[in-house]
Amino acid sequence: MVSKHKTEMVVTWYQRGYDVQLIAHHLGLDPREVQDILRQAAQAATRPAQQAGKPEPPEFSDRPLWEGERP
Repeated sequence: MVSKHKTEMVVTWYQRGYDVQLIAHHLGLDPREVQDILRQAAQAATRPAQQAGKPEPPEFSDRPLWEGERP
């Protein structure tokens, strides 16, 4: 299991042009782990973003919820 910080470092260094072998050596990872991290990052970039957390609240209208007089 690779920490989130190391995962971000792998992606950043790869984007800057560093070789997979060099990244693996400096971070103490297996080169296959680095390739897997890069593959997952590429897949995540192509997927549509999902909203995290609560959904959007409903739109409100000025119409009353009931007609007639109130009790």
